Amino acid sequence: MDNNQNCVTLFNELYEKYYKKVLSYFKKEFDADEAEDLTQQTFLQLWSWIANMQFIKNKKAYIFRIAKNVRCDRYRQKAMLLDAISLADDFEIHNNNAFTDEVDLKLSMQSIVNFQDKQLLMLTGQGYKSNEIGKMLGLSSSAVRTRLQKLREKIKNNVDYN
Repeated sequence: MDNNQNCVTLFNELYEKYYKKVLSYFKKEFDADEAEDLTQQTFLQLWSWIANMQFIKNKKAYIFRIAKNVRCDRYRQKAMLLDAISLADDFEIHNNNAFTDEVDLKLSMQSIVNFQDKQLLMLTGQGYKSNEIGKMLGLSSSAVRTRLQKLREKIKNNVDYN
């Protein structure tokens, strides 16, 4: 119980000391609401590691490393969303309810759990050719094209066309 209390006390101290600094870090690149969300995510992740903080000498650097990782995660999420939107254009989804299409596409994109497949979609969305992607991912260009075709079919089959 004493260890739990120490963790809570340490977390509260770190929160009070670094909250505004982390928030201002995020405000440099994001609007106020998103910066607030990212700051909260940072401290949620800090909470999951708080028991190990006694072994960390530079707590500020550790907190900002978490913040940097949260920032990178957000940019990855945005990149995936942009790729999903561009893929939706490839499939020419015609439905009166654009919101439903977007939700269906997001759910379909979430079904792709293989990290290399996500990389493949992201690189394709950024305009790289199959031979360039193959070199980056250690695949042949024909394997890239085959995987991309299978991924597009998987997404297309998961989207509800009504």
